[in-house]
Amino acid sequence: MATEAVGEVIPNLDYASVMQPIAGNAGGKNLLSMRQLDHGDIHGYISEAYAIERVIQDPRQRGVSLLPFVVLKAVMRQPSTRTAGSMVTAINKLGGTADLISGMTSSSEAKGESLADSWIAFATQADIIGTRTAEDNGPMYAARVIAEAASQDQLWQNVPVINLGDGRNEHPTQALGDLFTVHKEFDKLEDLKIVIVGDHERYRAHHSLMIGAATVGMSVVAVESKTAPVPHEYVDSLGDQLTITPDLDAAMSDADILYIGRNPDEYTGEEKAEKRRSKKLAKDYESWVVDLDRIQQMSPDAIVLHPRPRRNELHPSVDSDPRMRDVQQMENMIPMRMAIIAKHLGKSISGSLN
Repeated sequence: MATEAVGEVIPNLDYASVMQPIAGNAGGKNLLSMRQLDHGDIHGYISEAYAIERVIQDPRQRGVSLLPFVVLKAVMRQPSTRTAGSMVTAINKLGGTADLISGMTSSSEAKGESLADSWIAFATQADIIGTRTAEDNGPMYAARVIAEAASQDQLWQNVPVINLGDGRNEHPTQALGDLFTVHKEFDKLEDLKIVIVGDHERYRAHHSLMIGAATVGMSVVAVESKTAPVPHEYVDSLGDQLTITPDLDAAMSDADILYIGRNPDEYTGEEKAEKRRSKKLAKDYESWVVDLDRIQQMSPDAIVLHPRPRRNELHPSVDSDPRMRDVQQMENMIPMRMAIIAKHLGKSISGSLN
């Protein structure tokens, strides 16, 4: 697996202690996986996002001083445009400040500092940390290291960690923002059908979205390539809420939401088998291209989402189609990530506005 991070391999540890169920109270907890959330939790984040959206869209306000002097450390150990930028915007609009770190080559890891010591250093400088890693379980490792230091009174506070995408594993803040976008369109989540297209084996946004969609009662259809199938753990956990098909056109015809992700080929290694896989998958993506002609198969009331960055899988000709919601999807990440930051610091945006 290709990585951009400098430092150690993420240890294979038990992370259950730092992945507590949210259970209606996110305050002080980490957000590492959509598996931490139940139906009510997801709707709770959405309610908070609606409340803050009313504030930031009011030209007389633009934000709310809910978290003055709070410092967010955004440690992006893998490249990011939308997620990093929206986290910075989110904390600023809450009245706090952000410290964005893009890449680790200028950190003391380049001098030989251990990964654990880096996370402890960041925890001394922040009230909340958001991080993206090229490796699976990178945010989980950060949360565990920080929690252990706090339990030993080495830190005066335990700093919550927000997973902003960990390798080929999950991307929970993206999934929550996506579900917020869907709710804004349909005024519900339950009983909708979402069709997800792409590399289901390695695309982390798909994994979190599948979990979240199933949790709130949506039907999930995965348009699957034999080269990149849905991992067994998701097949098993979603059960009869998941349908797998190779036929994109048939799936599109009765979809409420079409969700397309790019080919995450940054994870293609140098091994011959990986390169063969990558070539086969590239051909699948060529067959999945959604252009203006193809999108006409969908209901006029359906919507199309893409977490971006996009490549050829979503042709620019569709930008003028009224079903497209990918730009709004990016906008919606601001109020959702504001809601996430606030809730995990024990604050209620909606409560402060009453």
